[in-house]
Amino acid sequence: MYKMQNPKNIKKIDLTVPQAHAFINMKQKNYWEWGRGSGKSTGLAYGARKQVVQMPRASFFLVGATYSQILSRTLPSTIEGLEMFNLYQDVDYVVGRCGKKHGFDMPFQPPNQWNNIIHWSNGAIHQLVSLDNPNTGRGLNSYGGIGDEAALLDPEKLYNNVKTTNRAQKEIFKNCSMLGAEIYASSTPINKKGKWFTDIEEEAKKRPDLYYFSKSNAFWNPHIRKNWFDEMKAEAPSELLYNAEILNIRPKEITDGFYANLNPDKHYYTDHNNTYLETIGINLNKQGNFNSNQDNDVLHNEPLIVSLDFGVFNSLVVSQLNSNEYRVLNSMWVKSPKLLDDLFIEQFIPYYRPHQNKTIYLYGGHDGNNHLPNSHLTLFEQVRDLLTNHGWTVIIMSRGAAATHFDKYLLLNAMLKGQRNLPRIRINESNNSDLIIALERAEAVESLSGVDKNKKDERNKEFPQQHATHLTDAFDIPIVTMYNDLFKGSNAFASEFGIRIS
Repeated sequence: MYKMQNPKNIKKIDLTVPQAHAFINMKQKNYWEWGRGSGKSTGLAYGARKQVVQMPRASFFLVGATYSQILSRTLPSTIEGLEMFNLYQDVDYVVGRCGKKHGFDMPFQPPNQWNNIIHWSNGAIHQLVSLDNPNTGRGLNSYGGIGDEAALLDPEKLYNNVKTTNRAQKEIFKNCSMLGAEIYASSTPINKKGKWFTDIEEEAKKRPDLYYFSKSNAFWNPHIRKNWFDEMKAEAPSELLYNAEILNIRPKEITDGFYANLNPDKHYYTDHNNTYLETIGINLNKQGNFNSNQDNDVLHNEPLIVSLDFGVFNSLVVSQLNSNEYRVLNSMWVKSPKLLDDLFIEQFIPYYRPHQNKTIYLYGGHDGNNHLPNSHLTLFEQVRDLLTNHGWTVIIMSRGAAATHFDKYLLLNAMLKGQRNLPRIRINESNNSDLIIALERAEAVESLSGVDKNKKDERNKEFPQQHATHLTDAFDIPIVTMYNDLFKGSNAFASEFGIRIS
């Protein structure tokens, strides 16, 4: 790097003990389970810098779970971390284009396109690889790489799309300590899918010559201002999140789950419209860009199923039927002082503005049919009128009393298990992070009726309500309304709704 060779640009950077230990003990496989404020961005920037300085003109990977994640979170934090080492965008590197016209050297293997490339002035490149699009890593012959928010990565896709590309070597690099090195950093996972990341710790104990695993929290960081921890503890939605995100304490697993057959590998998916995301590129966060155009799983010419759970905490879940799959596309929520109207006006309506078929089948608890105080409208009718004023057609689908928790438990677990005469449940992982945590943490308790969903967290004001059972109720209602009679042997509801199960 030309700029780093200039003595005037030498900069002293104080490392934390975990950072220094990680840098000194760098292995071929490096996993850092570091909480917020522990210096992950600085550490990853140092790793990227060391790769580039040691191996000019070489190719590396920068991997994320989705292109959306890379553009909105990983890339900005990486750019900020690089500035700590006097490496600046459009000076030492360019993003999304070739730097040849700026006098940059060219890599050994120039890519066919540059829109997902960080091009360094000494010819090295980092290729942005999103695991939801295997084409982004196609043809890559890498000498190493980095991954942020690693607990979100799918380990099978990581192996197939990234790890297998880390095979390049040249005689001139044979003594480089970073040759083939991979660095993955993440705070501790709070859902089941991230468990693979923490499981690496045991592998590191068995093979310390190949693996380095580090755990740290922000108490090691002397640069955090004095009252930050007290503020984070006071403002944390729950002790669980404070412990996981700040203290790096792994959450206790739920053993008696209400959704006992929920399996991340079987039921979660990602399906972004990466062509759209690549077109808007680093402008992803500009107003109006972040909408349903980025979702490749939405049938834009088909109605949406919207289910509500309302109260002080208001939430909704958006779904669609797609052949023999019941797809949970999205979920949204607001808490007091914001109201249900705010949920639709600020989130749902802008996000689904590009949707072509503006028809909604509206579900929710049966108490939504009660008239509101000082109004002739029910809650459902109020929502219907609001959406109608924004160009939507709303069909209210709420029917009678709610099914028992035991009915829900039996039906949902039969569907999650894959009962043949019922559709398969699939959940968009990128758009339903809070719903997924709520589903995974919902507990089942025995009752006189059989099994109930434990609602204790809804009554706990200290618990983050987006991770309580509100969203799970919105998830349940349309499924149970549409399929419970079919599950029990009656096709009455299936006929009424025009449902055909192949």
